[in-house]
Amino acid sequence: MMKFLKTPSIWMPIVFALMDMAGRIGNIGFTLYYPLLLILALISLKHRNRTDGIFGFYLLACGISILFNSIPSFYNIYVRFVVYILLFVAFTPFVNSRYISVLRMRSIQYFCFFTVFIVGINFAFFKGGNISAAQQQIYQNVGMYVGSTGNNEMGALGAISLAYLAGLLMYWKQILNKIWIAVIGLFMVSNVAMLLMASSRSAVFCAFAAIISMIYVKNKRNLGSFAGILLGLFFLIFALYPFFSEYTRGIIEFKQGGDLSDFDTHSRDAIWALRMEEFKSSPFWGIGFGTISDYNSWTIASGGTVETGSSWLAALSQTGLLGTIPIVWIVGGNLKWLLFSKKDHDYLTVLLTGLTVFFTIHPISEGYFTTVGAILCVLFWTIQGLVYSLRKGFFKTSDIPLLVINQRKFRLF
Repeated sequence: MMKFLKTPSIWMPIVFALMDMAGRIGNIGFTLYYPLLLILALISLKHRNRTDGIFGFYLLACGISILFNSIPSFYNIYVRFVVYILLFVAFTPFVNSRYISVLRMRSIQYFCFFTVFIVGINFAFFKGGNISAAQQQIYQNVGMYVGSTGNNEMGALGAISLAYLAGLLMYWKQILNKIWIAVIGLFMVSNVAMLLMASSRSAVFCAFAAIISMIYVKNKRNLGSFAGILLGLFFLIFALYPFFSEYTRGIIEFKQGGDLSDFDTHSRDAIWALRMEEFKSSPFWGIGFGTISDYNSWTIASGGTVETGSSWLAALSQTGLLGTIPIVWIVGGNLKWLLFSKKDHDYLTVLLTGLTVFFTIHPISEGYFTTVGAILCVLFWTIQGLVYSLRKGFFKTSDIPLLVINQRKFRLF
C-alpha cells in the first residue's frame, strides 16, 4: 500500500476524490490541492526534456490580457496566473517528456476509476436515506440531488464515469470475467441515476455524445457494426427509460418548469450575450484573464470567483482571439486525429476520444477553462494535453500499463 501511495500518478486523483466528497468530509481536499500542484509541477520540471510552443503561446496570451487591462485588485490576478502556470507545468505539454505523459495518463485512469465509486457511493447514500434534511427537501421539491459536490460537477462526474464504464464494456471480450461485467453494469445504473438527478442538461447530452463517439471510433472500419450498436443503444435507452424516469424530474421540472418543449439554453442566454459584448469591446487580447465585467458584491467577497456561463465564450471575452485561437488549434487537432485518423485506436485512445468529446462540448455551457481551483479545469487541460502528446508521438498507449484491462494479457487488475 505504501509503495502504491508513493506513485505520483495517484496523488492528484486522491485529492480530487477528497474534493468531490467535500460535502461529507469537509475541505481537506481543497487544502491539499495547491501544495500538491506545486509538487507535481516540480516533478514535471525535474523530468522534462521538451516544451511545446502552442501551450506556451496560450499562456503568453493570458499574460498579455492581464498586462493590457486594468484588473480590480480583489481578483488577485497575479497570484491566480502564477497558479495557472503551475497547472500547465504539472499537467500539459508546456513541460513534457515520455515519463511525464505516462504519469498523466495514469492519473486520468485513476481519476476515472475513483469517480465511478464516488458517484456510486453518493447514489447509495441517496437510496439509503443517508442525506441531509436540506438535500431531501430539495429533491422532494424539484427532483434534484447533487450528493457531496455541486450540481454541475456531479453531472460531469456522472458523465465521465459512464464514459469510462462504457469503454470497459466495449472491450468485454478481453476482460473475460462475467462477474466484473455484472459489477460494471451495476455501477452504470447508479451512475445514470446520479447523472439524471444532478439535473445538468449539458452533462446528460455530453455523456451521450461521448459514448457515441467512442462506439464510432472503435467501429469506424465497420460502419454497419457501428449503426447496429447505435440502434441497440437507443433501443436500450427506450426500454430502460421507465425505470429511470423518476430521476429525470429535476431536469424536466426544475430546469424547464415542466415544459419539455422549452428544452433549450434560455437560462444562459443573457450571460452568453454579455460574454460576446466583452469580446467585442476588446477582440484582440480580451478584457483580462479570469475576469468578467458584471462582477458584484459576491464576486468581491469571494476573492474574484466568477460565473462565465461558457468556457469557450469566456476564452473569447477574457483573452480575445490571441488566447482562443491556440485552444481551438489544440482541441480541433485532437478531435481530427481521434475521429478521422485512419489508424486503429486501442482501448485507451477510445477512452480519450470519449473524454475529449465531452470536454469539447461540455465547456460550451460551463465555465472552467481559467478556473485554476476547479477539477474540471485540470481535467480539460490534462486530457487535451495527453491527446496532443499522443498525436505528436511524445508517447504511445502501449507505454501505459492499464489500470483495469491489461493490454497484453487481457485480464483484470
